[in-house]
Amino acid sequence: MTQHHMRIQRIADSSLPTAVDLLLPAAFVKKHGISGTHTLEFVYGLQTAIVDFEITATASTVRIRESLARRLHLLEENMTYGFHFHPNTRKLVIGPLVGALIYRMAPTEDGPFGGITDFCREMVQTCRKRGGLGFIFTLEQVAQENNTVDGWTYHNNQWIKRRFPLPQCVYNRIGSRRIEEREETQEKISVLKEKGALFFNEQFLDKWYIHQRMSLLPETASFSPCTELYMGAASLTSMLQRYPYLYLKPSNGSLGRGIIRLIRSEKGYLCQYSSLNGTVTRRYPTFGMLHQMLRSRMKNQPYLMQQGLHLIKSRGGIADFRALVQKNKHGRWSITSIVGRSAPTRSSIVSNVAHGGTMLTLGAALTAAGFPPMACKSIAASIRQHALLIAQLFEQCTEGHYAELGIDLGVDKQGKVWLLEINSKPSKTNNSVASAGKGTRRSVIRLIDYCFYRSGFISPAPKKTPQTKRRTRRKSSS
Repeated sequence: MTQHHMRIQRIADSSLPTAVDLLLPAAFVKKHGISGTHTLEFVYGLQTAIVDFEITATASTVRIRESLARRLHLLEENMTYGFHFHPNTRKLVIGPLVGALIYRMAPTEDGPFGGITDFCREMVQTCRKRGGLGFIFTLEQVAQENNTVDGWTYHNNQWIKRRFPLPQCVYNRIGSRRIEEREETQEKISVLKEKGALFFNEQFLDKWYIHQRMSLLPETASFSPCTELYMGAASLTSMLQRYPYLYLKPSNGSLGRGIIRLIRSEKGYLCQYSSLNGTVTRRYPTFGMLHQMLRSRMKNQPYLMQQGLHLIKSRGGIADFRALVQKNKHGRWSITSIVGRSAPTRSSIVSNVAHGGTMLTLGAALTAAGFPPMACKSIAASIRQHALLIAQLFEQCTEGHYAELGIDLGVDKQGKVWLLEINSKPSKTNNSVASAGKGTRRSVIRLIDYCFYRSGFISPAPKKTPQTKRRTRRKSSS
């Protein structure tokens, strides 16, 4: 499918013949193979209009009737848009429009969207460079009756509030599980889907539901630690008999919050959990005393009991790995980044950055764990293979549309890879190795690639810099 980039110029209604809505350059018409009748369907986001056009031999821009541009909310000045034409349906599509859905503005010193402001800016800028338009919006800004939304886009080094048609693609970045689960939120999301928006990263994940679905697939047995739902004292006693080393995890938790580590020994039970002041360690001589404390901490929340694993340590603290796996410009799962996370102290029970963990590159984390170079290479390859396989299996067994997953993996002291957790809302703050460095982060490029792919646009391959070309030549000659 041919894609073309060209500026759109608004023309006063009085300057065009009554029966003409568009003036299309002859070169544009030829490139897209537009032939036959001079009527087509003009599409911008989820807004459409049947228009009549004329061909002009001299113009270098697409010229549109002012009243039509306003009706479609096609109001960006001096912007080069992407176009593609569907000959079978005679649709001329602009854009695409990509919206990132948040649940509220959260202004901080980082910007209007708090810690994800830089990510939002990169998303909008990347979309604009490719001829699309990206914006940030909340559900409260959606006007169902006229298929529009008020959102924020970034241009000329500032955030600007504008009205847009509903976008072709909606990337769910609602950051609150409680808000997302509200009936009114789900009703508004359903409206977006019904109107034709591609809505992806459906919702926060429930750990027990995901475990149940994944465990139906025989391929997951080799890398899934034994996991059961906490159903009271009897279920915990049974699990501790099988596995003296256990983790208790809230089924709907995130960022390592609410996790408890238990160790059974001849002297009783060791219980550890994180607090604002670090790791709390308590000992209980009897199961009854332990369980009484656990009930007060778990507060009737659904919890999982998971087999404890003797994971590698890096710089003294336990280490695990976060793989960011995304759909690419061909619609296939691909690895964007993998980072190691090292717990801050020897007694820490989680490695999350939110609890003081340190991020390392994949290679640095494996080396710090004491594996020799060849083993590091083999384990790193295994981590990548598991991350891709898990994303594919997840998609097979769950409902909803997902194009991005944060997959947490552990490596035990024998080098075996284990699945710890799957997340549908991986962090987009700047606190990561994946976000470090200059230029647009790869996760943003992958996100826009996928949106363009699903909107029917061909994403142009990024131009190789001289440095990239030199690296390619050196690699090919080795």
